[in-house]
Amino acid sequence: MAKSEFRLQIEEAIQQRHSKIHPWSDAWVSGRLNRRLLGEWTKQHYHYVSLFPQWLATVYGNCPDDEVRHFIVENIMEEEGFVGDANFPAVKHTDLLLDFGEHCGMSRQSILDAQKNGELLPETLGLQSWCFRQSHRSYIEALAGLLVGLESQVPQIYSRTTPPLLEKYGFTEEEVVFFRLHIVADTEHGERGFAILEKHASTPELRESCLRLVREATMMRRLYLDGLTHKFLSAPQAEAAE
Repeated sequence: MAKSEFRLQIEEAIQQRHSKIHPWSDAWVSGRLNRRLLGEWTKQHYHYVSLFPQWLATVYGNCPDDEVRHFIVENIMEEEGFVGDANFPAVKHTDLLLDFGEHCGMSRQSILDAQKNGELLPETLGLQSWCFRQSHRSYIEALAGLLVGLESQVPQIYSRTTPPLLEKYGFTEEEVVFFRLHIVADTEHGERGFAILEKHASTPELRESCLRLVREATMMRRLYLDGLTHKFLSAPQAEAAE
């Protein structure tokens, strides 16, 4: 089935600034990071993805469409570990991320306390704030930014960054379950997000707004990675990490 013009425009907007290609992602894939730096990424990333169910719950509360609300609840239930399947048992997704952080040498508590201890980068705080704002938009615009602009990128990012975790950094399959899970789950979530936009963004004005928010989302994810790059891959930091 041929894709609609709107769908093609959304996909192009994402691919133009996709975070699978970024200096941080490239360093990850090439093996130029180490477990300490992957742990620093985990610390920042936890305080982004751990809030996703709350943002989706806000969208749910403002959504008048039964079918879309049902999908949002399914997404939240998966993230919070209330449902699973034969491939991935029910487990809170952020617990898997905390597990990965421990395999990187970070204590669970240090990750949990990062925001309280003032360790989050400005770019991470910026992404948090942007997502909070999006969650209070109309449900169509909110999902354009959160699910399509951000979450739909994850399968391509992790499909590129997961193999090096095994091949270059020495992790086991059991230690990278967080990434394997989201390659599968976010493929489905992203596709459902595309379908919702195509069905419910019914006016030219709303479609243009959704496209703008998708572009903003891709820029915000890149800015978040810029923060990690500037903090941990500058020359002095890179030397200290050796």
